[in-house]
Amino acid sequence: MAQEEGLIQKQKLAMSDVRKRIAIFDHVGKKAGMDYYDSSLLKGFLHAGHEGYVFSNFSGLDAEHINYIPVYDGHSNANGLVKGLRLLFGTLRAAQLARKEKIDLVILHLFSANVVTLVLSAIPKLFGLKTAVISHDISSFAGNDSVAAVQGLIYNTLSDYIIVHNRFSYKTLMSNIKIKETNKVHVIKHGGYLDYVEQKIDKKEARRQLGLEEHARYILFFGQIKKVKGLDIVLEAMPDVDNNIHLIIAGKLWKDDFSYYDEIIKKHHLEDRIVKQVRFIKDDEREKYFIAADVNVLPYRTIYQSGVLLMAMSYGLPVIASDLPANKEIIADKKNGLLFQSENSLKLSEQISRYFNDDSLRDTISRNSIETIERNYNWDDIARAYLDIISNHRGDRE
Repeated sequence: MAQEEGLIQKQKLAMSDVRKRIAIFDHVGKKAGMDYYDSSLLKGFLHAGHEGYVFSNFSGLDAEHINYIPVYDGHSNANGLVKGLRLLFGTLRAAQLARKEKIDLVILHLFSANVVTLVLSAIPKLFGLKTAVISHDISSFAGNDSVAAVQGLIYNTLSDYIIVHNRFSYKTLMSNIKIKETNKVHVIKHGGYLDYVEQKIDKKEARRQLGLEEHARYILFFGQIKKVKGLDIVLEAMPDVDNNIHLIIAGKLWKDDFSYYDEIIKKHHLEDRIVKQVRFIKDDEREKYFIAADVNVLPYRTIYQSGVLLMAMSYGLPVIASDLPANKEIIADKKNGLLFQSENSLKLSEQISRYFNDDSLRDTISRNSIETIERNYNWDDIARAYLDIISNHRGDRE
């Protein structure tokens, strides 16, 4: 306890005119890549002259200025009961410290609405803290959303502001959940990751370090492997593209069975064209895969917002994505990416072939991807949008 309080005092900004103190309570953190999100958002607040805290399980960008407090450290490998208790006590500790530090706004990540997230959402309110809930997935991919009453409590009673990342998510939320105060729902974009792009090595060296062929062509499927992500769709497309095109599968399974995908690989005799890294990918490896690949494919069946899409575009790695509404809010076909008809493997194969057969198209998409992130997905602008709603009680809404 004394160590945590010492960290806060040591890391405080040396500024006398800080207007707001913003904290993120993130019980997911580094193991799911949310450390990028948290650090980038709070860096935006920092640039605007405010103070930031992260109560999670990691340290990140600008650790000398942003206060990283590890209240959830070590819970991920515990059994269900122990994990639940650690989440509970971690959140209680975070709320206690946030109240002591007179935090103006607590930001919570919401991926599903169930009893656990209900409790985690209630704790900051019990300590009298103002909260903004970021609704990442309106309807949980885990299929564990609880009854409407739980959703209603989280969104209507326990949150002062509700944040969604795009117009599609806004419309889905408003049509599926009875929000009593619609003026507290705001659309604020998910930012890009230009601050994480270093590219200390070139494509040739990245491939050498990963054991890939220097002159082959590589498609990258990156991230958690689960049914809604559509790995089977890109596998079914592979027989219809040039044999020199290989597929890298880099990510861990999440409530899925890879034997299903192995059967597709075997059926189409793709064994020699698939690079399988079915496991958690560390940050330094992720960097190499995004540099080594020629194109990132996102064949998702359902998505509200893709961090992988924004990460790829931040690297200037061209993206071929299914034409889902959330993707279409970011990608303009043949300008900063390519779109294909969702769940249509043949249309995907056509776009892959088009991409590899048009050097000019590849260069255009790569250049425009980075420009899109710089112009439209800047974390400083995103932080200002948060500051606007908490200062003026208005935002971007229908």
